[in-house]
This record gives sequence, C-alpha cells and structure tokens, in this order.
Amino acid sequence: MKGLLSKIEIIIAGVILTLFLMWTSTRCNEKKAQLQEEAKIEAAEDSLANAQKLASKKTVSENTLEEALRKKKAELAAAAAKAKADSTKTKKATPAAAKPPAPIYNKLYITIDKLKLRSEAGLGSEVLGELPLFSQVYFLDEVTDTTYVINLGKEVADEPYVKVKTMRGTVGWVYGAGVNYYKKKREGVLE
Repeated sequence: MKGLLSKIEIIIAGVILTLFLMWTSTRCNEKKAQLQEEAKIEAAEDSLANAQKLASKKTVSENTLEEALRKKKAELAAAAAKAKADSTKTKKATPAAAKPPAPIYNKLYITIDKLKLRSEAGLGSEVLGELPLFSQVYFLDEVTDTTYVINLGKEVADEPYVKVKTMRGTVGWVYGAGVNYYKKKREGVLE
C-alpha cells in the first residue's frame, strides 16, 4: 500500500506540474503578443515623429506639410488597428463590460519653461495654466490654420497653435514653438 500511494502522489504532482507549465506558456504567449503590439505602435509613432521632424526642416508649403502629416497619421492609425487585430487573435474574448480602448495620442514635451496653456489659440485668450519645462502633454491632432509670429527673446518664431491635453486632463492650446517630440529645452528663449 505504501508503494501505491507514493506512485499516486507522483502522478498527481506530475499532472499539477504539467498544468502549471501549460498555464505559464499561455500567459507568456499573451504577454509576448502584447509587447509585440506595443513595439509596432511605438515604431509607428517614432516614424511619425521622424517624418514631422524632417518635414519641419524642409522649406515646403504649409499645405504639403499638412498633407504629409495627415498621411503619416493615417499610416499610424492603420498600423495600430492591424496590431490590435493581430493581438485579439491570440487573446481570449473579453467581457462585454470592458471599456473600449482610449484613442492613441502622440506625446509632446514642453520645451519652454512656464509655457501658457490657453483656452483658445492666440495671445489674447484666457490662460488656463502654465506648463513646466519637460512636462508631457498629448497632441490632440489639431493645429491652427494660420501661424503666429512671436518674439521669444533671442529668437522670433513663426508657428501655429497646437491643441493639447495635459496629464491632469486639461485641454487647451499652446504655442507650437513651445512643444516638441523630444525632451529638450528650446534655445533662444529669455527666462
């Protein structure tokens, strides 16, 4: 009887170990698919940032620049949709009460300390707050049709206003020269 019990215990332990290995393998595959999806989206965002950086260096008309940005945004949205579709194939069905995914906005960083967040585009509109240097905001895919020439101190900038959302959820407009896709301080600004 003693030998029989130890064989049963070994079989049970083997079954439990096999189930555990199957469960961890499934979890690893789900995590791998999620990380691949995030990598695809990040690559698309980097591609968009590079395209916008290149486009800002070239001397092309505003319409051509805006068309290039729209094209890149459409490519980013298509890549995100494809990555999402690929990841849902590997995931189990989600409950009906699950929230839909939030829209994907590009991250921008404040490059001018105490940049004013305004309720409307333009210097005469209400100031909602001041944003500290290097703080992160989300670009809401809206820019003004016209540009504004503003003296920043050692530099004169000719940029549109950009609609952004702060990390606290405040939505407003900032001057385009005060934001960038990279964390760097804007040179030529008097403190």
